[in-house]
Amino acid sequence: MTDDTPSDEWSKTSQKKVMHDLQDLGVKLLGLNTKQLAQMPIDDVLRNAIKEAGRIKSRNALKRHKQFIGKLMRDVDPTAIIEQFEIIESPHQMMNKTFHHLEDLREELISGGNDVIGNVISEYPDIDKQKLRQLIKNAKKEKEYNLTHETDTSNKQGRALFRVLREQALEKAEANKQLNDTDDKEQG
Repeated sequence: MTDDTPSDEWSKTSQKKVMHDLQDLGVKLLGLNTKQLAQMPIDDVLRNAIKEAGRIKSRNALKRHKQFIGKLMRDVDPTAIIEQFEIIESPHQMMNKTFHHLEDLREELISGGNDVIGNVISEYPDIDKQKLRQLIKNAKKEKEYNLTHETDTSNKQGRALFRVLREQALEKAEANKQLNDTDDKEQG
């Protein structure tokens, strides 16, 4: 007679899930470059095992090594590693958000009126206003032409408008970074 009650079974299942999650987190560490790996709050044994994984060529051996890394992960605080991953991944996520914002802004400029142009000018005060208006005008013409000529789907003017918006966003981000760096130096 076995002593497998439903609570014991759930407990085993949850333990397996935790172990698989730790192994997945360990495998995620394999994708880091040397600089990012150095920032991770892990011990030298795990760090060496991760470096060793890069030298393994056999698929089966790599699978076993990943399991070994998962076993080593049981002795590590995963919260600190997850927090460090969030720090590493946040610039990429911010870049994607900015990219989508700029795409939406471009579409609003092409389909919108002067109020949208005013919003862009207030968001990016250093933008060349005359060039912006000309690019919007050209992009609108191109879009209308593409609607009447189904075989032509060029978006040269739309891309040019996007490039100008991206340049402004990068300049604004750089200016904010310099301002933050100056504030940090003054406080330090």
